Amino acid sequence: MTQSSRGGDRAALACATIIRNRTLAAISGPPSAAVIQQMTDEIHACCPQQTRFKCRRLAHGWTVEESIDHFHAMCDREHVKRRGLTERSWREWEAGARPDRDYTDLLCRLFETGPVQLGFASDYTPEELRSVPSAPPVLDLITVAADEAGAHAEQAEASELGSGALERLRTQVIWIGKRYVSEAPLPLFVEMRELQERTRRALEKHIHPGQARELYFLTGALCGLMANVSMDMDRRIPADTLARAAWTYGKVSGHVALMGWARGMQSSVALWDRRHSDAARYAEDGLTCMQAGSGAVRLHMLRARSYALLGRTREASEALLQAADVRTAGADELHDEIAGEFAFRPAKEHYYAAVTHLHLGDSAGAIESARRSLSLYASGEPENRSYGCESMASAHLAIAHLMEGDRQGAESAMAPILALPPDRRIGSLGTTLSTGRSLLSGRPGGEHMARQIENFCSVGLPQQARRAISDRSGQ
Repeated sequence: MTQSSRGGDRAALACATIIRNRTLAAISGPPSAAVIQQMTDEIHACCPQQTRFKCRRLAHGWTVEESIDHFHAMCDREHVKRRGLTERSWREWEAGARPDRDYTDLLCRLFETGPVQLGFASDYTPEELRSVPSAPPVLDLITVAADEAGAHAEQAEASELGSGALERLRTQVIWIGKRYVSEAPLPLFVEMRELQERTRRALEKHIHPGQARELYFLTGALCGLMANVSMDMDRRIPADTLARAAWTYGKVSGHVALMGWARGMQSSVALWDRRHSDAARYAEDGLTCMQAGSGAVRLHMLRARSYALLGRTREASEALLQAADVRTAGADELHDEIAGEFAFRPAKEHYYAAVTHLHLGDSAGAIESARRSLSLYASGEPENRSYGCESMASAHLAIAHLMEGDRQGAESAMAPILALPPDRRIGSLGTTLSTGRSLLSGRPGGEHMARQIENFCSVGLPQQARRAISDRSGQ
């Protein structure tokens, strides 16, 4: 089993646990077949890469071994001869293989449903003739998590500090931040939310102040990571709420690096939301928390981008120079030790510089910075190679080439981007490439590349997230 599939299994199990616990808490007695079906639909909507057959098992809360035991017990109850069902066969069905007719019938008996609901057959009933499902809408994990985090962060400022030492939570937070660099964001969000539930529950225990500060910090760091995921899914309002919560947790824990990072996240959200004055203000406020090190570099770069978009050319150029001066002046726990998604290494700095040069109308400077960024990513350590930032650097390189009328250079820069799978096509990438499509419109020979960009942007992470949130049709 690959590292990616193991991560997908963990995410699906975490998602199923959240949905099962919430659903079972709202009912008395064992769940009916209709409730099991509802949970199956929600798990599949949350983790659409998993088969419906696997989601059905997770809705029951069974392991594969327990499922096989239930299968044999069902055969005994039904006075049906036991089959030689193995764990290998079951896992193959969960991976997408279809059982034969005999096993399909028995599995439908076991789960009290039909082959369509288990994903073993297709439903060709016209859409207008299908009955409207009565189940409630699928849980919108993004909005709910943002609301929960925002409300809890507000209470944290005035609440009594509990106490509980859960050092393993710190390791898990660090690891999930490092995995973010290379793994698809949507399954990770489920894990982040479940992990944050554990940090919040730990805060409700009787703990001493030092442990409370650590737990508030970890909770805030998870808010920051979930804010990043929300932005990847093009969900700016939840992203802003989560970033604001991260800042509050940083304030409560006295963790200035988290406060500075969170202000940078708010600045980034405001930039994509075209609130350029707000973006500059957040970056400036973040610099009151940290004046040196890679965290300060990030804030200066965000300030430069904001000033460039506001037409404050001289101040933008000065901010770029200030960023280069402060990197070696210090280090902090969040950006340099925990690192992962929180790191702001030179490769990312040059990518940010390319964006600023584009806003300043300096296509040559943008090309130079983007190429430097891509070179650093290619030669750096694999675990630090952020596919999202690398793709964004390539996108801005393509746009800079288009500004100079170099369609061949733009096509070369676009090639690795077009190879990205949909679950890694983050929202900001689609927004950036839409600018490139506008530059191509009406230019001779640009129609093909414009269509490529249009097709690329139509199938990405934001679209997957919307389907995962709203799809209840069981397709």
